[in-house]
Amino acid sequence: MQNLSTIFILDKNENSREILKSFMEGLEFVEEVKLFDDYKKGYEEIKQASNPIVVMDISDEFSGLDEIAESLKLVTSKIIITSVNYSTNTIIKALRLGAKEFLPKPVLREDLIRVMTMLSSISPDSETSQSKIITVYSNKGGIGKTTIAVNLASELAKITKNKVALVDLNLQLGDISTFLNINPPFDVNYVIKRLLDKEENVFIKGFEKYKDTSLYVLSDPSYIEQSESITTQQITDLFAALKKVFPYIVVDMSSSIDPISLKILDSSDWILFTTIVNIPAIRNAQRCLNLFRSRKYPKDKVKIIINRYMENDEIKIEDIENTLGEQVYWKIPNNYFTIMEAINKGTIISDVNSESNIGNSFRDFASKVSDDIIEQSVIQYIRG
Repeated sequence: MQNLSTIFILDKNENSREILKSFMEGLEFVEEVKLFDDYKKGYEEIKQASNPIVVMDISDEFSGLDEIAESLKLVTSKIIITSVNYSTNTIIKALRLGAKEFLPKPVLREDLIRVMTMLSSISPDSETSQSKIITVYSNKGGIGKTTIAVNLASELAKITKNKVALVDLNLQLGDISTFLNINPPFDVNYVIKRLLDKEENVFIKGFEKYKDTSLYVLSDPSYIEQSESITTQQITDLFAALKKVFPYIVVDMSSSIDPISLKILDSSDWILFTTIVNIPAIRNAQRCLNLFRSRKYPKDKVKIIINRYMENDEIKIEDIENTLGEQVYWKIPNNYFTIMEAINKGTIISDVNSESNIGNSFRDFASKVSDDIIEQSVIQYIRG
């Protein structure tokens, strides 16, 4: 049985509102259509609805639009954004504001009905997002990948306002709980064994919410021997469950190459391959990149991250790129004292010194990751 939906049309233009309403008359899944030129009033009613679909126009910029959109996407993911401007930048903005679809104005009836029908068929309890698994990896220990995973995930949560999962899949020697000074009641072993088939409100209880943020932490197994019972199929099932709840999933993992590690890497949408500027690390990176190429990973899946970067290093970024045959995606500056203060206090870098060079770097890094993921979605949208 199809779910009945209340349709909310947020549009400053009265004629546009009435036309969209007329398109929906007689649709079997529409319970009621509500029209608003005041987006704040519309939002207050949307919060109370059990299965809303929202059509929101962004043709005219006005104060508070971004804030309303940010709040709206926490209430529902069934959002269609319209605009008279259908440039690439507008589509990117629409997706950033939480749109499932973008429709240029004047909206065609068949396009609106197609999208509405698709959204109405999604149960409120089984909505999925265009989620991305972002794995921070290095095949050499001591490179700083846990620091990168923790701080990237926390900045993504701040920037996107979306739920972000930080998952510790360094199954024997994970450090995320220590880095954040938390003691979660459950761990990945418990979640895999008992919560994967549960509804979102139960599944998410296996995570530790980090302070007053949208960052949710899933810690490594409490006992080393528990890691030995986790299978590659369970990793696949875990990722499937995570993708139903979290738009962004940041994974920290071990430096080893074994069946579990390969399953994590194969299943990731992005691999942030992390290295530092010295000859042994670069040689290790070469070997690992050759492994990725042998597994036929798409070219845009692996991103090279340089950690502890110093401008006056004898080895230049151009040298690294020529050696690896890949462009460097991001450079994280060397700031030993700020990082160690954050680790020793069990907190994130921005809480220690948000305006330090490394604090600014992680903020910009998260912004670039978010923007690039959205741009990939736009390219797929245009091609599709």
